Amino acid sequence: MTVEARFDDLARAWEQRPLLRGLGVTVTGLEEGRACLAMARNGTNVSGVRDSINGGVQATVAEVAAHLAATTLLGAGEYVVGTQDLSVSYLTSATAAVTTIDARVLRHGRLTVVDAELRVGDEGEHAGQLNAKVRVTCALGRDRS
Repeated sequence: MTVEARFDDLARAWEQRPLLRGLGVTVTGLEEGRACLAMARNGTNVSGVRDSINGGVQATVAEVAAHLAATTLLGAGEYVVGTQDLSVSYLTSATAAVTTIDARVLRHGRLTVVDAELRVGDEGEHAGQLNAKVRVTCALGRDRS
């Protein structure tokens, strides 16, 4: 299987997760060490300050993007165990119709560090404006079989 076909299968599988469907999240791009997602504003994810996307939702989607970015680098028998640390800096309210999430692996190893940026994804005046910066450290495991 080619890398592109593997990433296409991976994107489809993650998009079928009920949490992501409910939050209006789609995978817009995958490459080694990087995952790009888009989240459409909807009645499920909006309940924050100034009628914005809830900050907990933003952190959750950034964490998912980080795990997906880490997953693109996994070898046979490896898997993401879970998040060890997550920090969020909220810079502006996420009030756009679409928020984009770009997660990039900074360090890959037993503890993998991923940086994610949430930005205004609309075509308007504020397109590309940074809403939040997220750093996720996740632990990787390996099957012993």
